Order: sequence, then C-alpha cells, then structure tokens
Amino acid sequence: MGSIIASNITHVVVHAMPAAWGHNKPLCALVVHILEDHPEIVVTYFTASGIYSKIIAELKRLEPARYAAIESRMNIIDITGPDVDLLKPLDTFESNFQALYSSSQVTCLTTNKTIDGLPRPTLAIIDPFATHAFESIRKTAGLRISILAWWTTNVGSLLRLLGPAHLGGVSEPALETAEGRAEIKRKIFAGEQIKWHECIGKIVNIPGINPSYDYEWFPQQSAVTSLAAVVEKTGSIYIREADGVICVSTPRFEPEADEVVKEWFASMGKAWYTVGPLLIHSLNMNSRLIQAKSESDILVEAFLDRIQKEFGNKSLLYLTKMSFGTVWWPEQDDRVWAVIDGLIEKRQPFLFSHPSPFMHFPAEIKKKIDASGIAMELNWSPQELILTHPVTGWFLTHGGWNSVEEAFAHRVPLIFWPFQADQPYTVMRLLALKAAFELIEVRTGIVGARIPYGCKELPAFTPASAKAEILRLVEKLRLDEGSVIRQNFEAVASTVGQAWDVPDGESRKNTSAMLKKFL
Repeated sequence: MGSIIASNITHVVVHAMPAAWGHNKPLCALVVHILEDHPEIVVTYFTASGIYSKIIAELKRLEPARYAAIESRMNIIDITGPDVDLLKPLDTFESNFQALYSSSQVTCLTTNKTIDGLPRPTLAIIDPFATHAFESIRKTAGLRISILAWWTTNVGSLLRLLGPAHLGGVSEPALETAEGRAEIKRKIFAGEQIKWHECIGKIVNIPGINPSYDYEWFPQQSAVTSLAAVVEKTGSIYIREADGVICVSTPRFEPEADEVVKEWFASMGKAWYTVGPLLIHSLNMNSRLIQAKSESDILVEAFLDRIQKEFGNKSLLYLTKMSFGTVWWPEQDDRVWAVIDGLIEKRQPFLFSHPSPFMHFPAEIKKKIDASGIAMELNWSPQELILTHPVTGWFLTHGGWNSVEEAFAHRVPLIFWPFQADQPYTVMRLLALKAAFELIEVRTGIVGARIPYGCKELPAFTPASAKAEILRLVEKLRLDEGSVIRQNFEAVASTVGQAWDVPDGESRKNTSAMLKKFL
C-alpha cells in the first residue's frame, strides 16, 4: 500500500461482516477474480483487526506470481485496531469511508501503512447485514456510488429468509416500501423487539426443493437463534435498498430458484448476479494452492496417512469432519456424543473438529476418542488439507455454504446436521438431487423435534435413536446406496464447477457484466 494517484483507474470498495469469516472468505476470491481480469481496477477492502490476518493469509494462498501481480491494486485496511467488538457495528467505517471518498489518507491500523490519492470509489460491494456500511455510504455519497449487496450463500435461502410471502419467504409487506423499511430500521436502532418467523406447521414451497413445514427450517435449538431475527430483518432491508445483489451461487446448482429471484429483482428494477462458486483456487483444481503447514497440520496429516494405510482411501468421515462451523453448536449436545459413540462402536474412522465457543467437551468423551485408535479431535482443523486427502470419504457438516463449496471442489460427499439460516435449504436441495444424506434423529428443541414433512411417524429424537441412526448410516455409506449418493454428488459438483472453469462460464460472464454496468 501507499500513495496511488492515477486518472485511468477505477476504484471499488468492499466490506463484509468481520464477525463472519464465511462472508469474507468468498469475498477474497471475488476480489482476486476482479483484479486478475480487470487491470484497471483498484480494490479497497475495509475490515477489522480480528479478521485482517485471516484475509491476508487467504489471499497469500495464491501462487506467488499471481499474488504479486495484483498486490499493488489491493488495499486491505484494518479500520478498527485491536479494541473492537466484532458483533457491534463498526463506528469507524464512516470516517474511513469519508476519507476514502474524498481521496484523503486512510491508514491500516494493523500495519500503519497508508493509502491516499485514490479516485472516488464508484462501486461498493457490501454485506447486507452491515448496517454501518450501508448507512455511512449513503450518508456520505448519496446515490453517487452504486451499492451491490453481498449475499454469500445460495439463491433459495435468500428467497426463504429475505423474500416476500408470495415467493415462499417470510418478509412482511412493510419491507416493500421505503416508509416501511424506515420504520423497521427505527425499531432495530432503538433495540425494540423484532417479529420473526412463525413456526406453526405451515407448508413451505420454494422452487427446486420438496415441500417442508416452516418449523423444519429450525431443526436445532441453538444459542445463536436469538440473534437471527435482527440479522435477517437487516438483510431484508438492505437487499431492497441496494442497487442489486451479488450471490455466491450458480443456476447450475439451483436453476428453479435462480429464475424466480431474477424475475423478482427485475420487477424491483434491481440487478441480480450469480458469481459462485467462489474459492481462491479453481473449483476443478486447475491451479495450485500455497498452504504453509503448521505443527497442528503436520499432526493431522500424519493421522490421515495412518488411517489411509490401515483402512484405505475414502475411509474417513471428516466426522470426515463433524463440523458445525465456528459458531453453531447444538444446545442439547448429548446427540453429538451419541453419534460419536456410534462411530467408535462401528469402527468408523473420523476426525472431529469443534471450534464453536458454545461447545463443552466432556473429559470422558475426549478419553474415549483418544483411546479409540481410529479418531482424532481438535479445536480447529485445516479443512481443505483434510478434504484434499485421499482418505477422506464423507463430510458431516452443518451445511454452511463455504463448506459445501469446498466439498464440491474436492468431490467429498456430504452428510448434513443443519441448524437454521441458509443450511436447511442447502440440505433440501441436495436431497432433492439425491446427492447427500441428512441426520434426522439429532433434531432438538420444541420447534425442531416435530414430525418432518412426508414422515408417517414421529421420530424419537433421543440420543439412543441418534446413535441407532448413525449406525445404520455407516452401513449405507459402505454399500450401494452410499455409492449412488457419491456418484450423484460428484456429478453436481462437476456441473457447479463449470460456472467459472469453462471459458463461457456464466459466473465469469456475470462478474464482467456487473463491472461493465456499474463502473
């Protein structure tokens, strides 16, 4: 970074919620695509100190020559310094954007390096949950800068979570008018209670998936559920107030939902661009990753090598990772320990990652895993190292979109344990394609533990039934049903990968069309 003064460059500013790595990781990939394909563009990426180093590390996974080619046009700016609460709006965004917009000096508080003299940004790509960014940009620049909302998951979940009722969504009519949105903003800023989903057994119909009950979109009782009402309402406001949306998915995965959303956005006079999947490397693995290995990575790799030697390729369940992401964790976690008991009893090798701050790890479970000889547990795991290893056969996950995209990239089929948000739609879509498994008996809570649509009998929803289900599933994985699911998943992954990897892939074309329109 430093002073850049040129009349022939175009300036784009980007920002994703710093508390959500899943929103920032694909943004890194989009920045790389933009800079590599458009040498006239400079990108300024506003973020916070808590995630600054992860962004830099992600970008430096590029081959050195690729990184060097774009480094001078890529300004990653920590605008907060270390003393910041990532769950609160970033108060420093407004002053830093004002400086950037006036071509004044902006300082990265991690490195103390500065940028200045840049032309005014003409496009902002902003997380729709980042109230501070949307409001600051409009206050400073009015409508002189276009804002595209950054939707970091699939199309169908946007329909359900942020869409209008006639399209299967939960957004109230007030969101369709400027006055209605202003009143909801007032309530949010005042800390008033925000109305959320009703789970009354109403049938939900979203294009491309089978019917479901409304409560099936909340299959787990979770410690973060109480935050979701305000978050979703915020997103509902700003996708309507933005000039359009960039979505990290592709119609190759969900053509039915994509067609409906395109028509909806066209009716509002808004732009809609699908640009997924987004990974730093090619989804079809045509480019080489740079990944420095830590001591922990070396231990993980040694474990994977041993399991491969003893059990063969595709033998590990990552639980092939049992991952609930960095936040999600079931409040009734006895189902987790029941599943682990079942895997050990079945002699099914697994690697268990548990990064959630809400997780309590009983000492007796840890001892059981350590003594099993077929399992490994750790707080944080090198996910792509594990997914690329030939021993990894299945991936048990909550269904976060980054994990699904990585599973597509490495052709590792999925077993789902979803919580809420975008995850239930992802599960339902892959189940409709007969390309995944889902655990049902692990559902919890007064909302989640209700009869699923199409079931003739109410599942038991107990630790014992969860253990029995995983025992049955392990058998399926080893037989023809598992082979069919794997083949179907690999076919979906191959199709999804072509969105970027063929010369006329629609995600590459959509990105160019978006830049042409808004720059």
